[in-house]
Amino acid sequence: MKLKKAKFIKTKKSIKANVFEFRKDEVVWVNDKKLVRDYIKHNGVTSIVPIFEKKNIILLRQYRYGSDEIMYEVPAGTIDPGEKPLSCAKRELREETGYTGKNWKSLGSYYPSPAYNSCQIFCYQAECIEFDEQNLDEDEILEVKIKSFKEVQKMLKKNFFKDMKTYISLSEFFKNY
Repeated sequence: MKLKKAKFIKTKKSIKANVFEFRKDEVVWVNDKKLVRDYIKHNGVTSIVPIFEKKNIILLRQYRYGSDEIMYEVPAGTIDPGEKPLSCAKRELREETGYTGKNWKSLGSYYPSPAYNSCQIFCYQAECIEFDEQNLDEDEILEVKIKSFKEVQKMLKKNFFKDMKTYISLSEFFKNY
């Protein structure tokens, strides 16, 4: 059988949340059978590897409800409707760390759960330059941690990072370092 894409028929049910929409979509599947697929429609996310003083990376330590764990992560955030990924990355770096970035470079884009989720993660690196102040969202309670490249590489080798966007972003950064 030749691979092809599914054909959307209609949305049977939709629930809108703050950052995504959960849908039950009726489709003609790749094998020509009519099916209902669970689907999460999401604008996407950006993640940033913030380089500080050419030898350190700024990480965030914060609680995550979905995993019920406190995790180390790179700064990241949800792309607003109509917003470009790089604009979101610049905004999120400033909001979460207080720093403005320069020399922005893409580290690629990835789908964390493509079977049912349209979310795409756009990964970047940037050099931190000017500090102003954090501008955190109401639910963002986080600690800013500065770690040396060597410390972060050791953390990667020990599978310390459980957050996929952080793991991928840091791995891609160190591939080219």
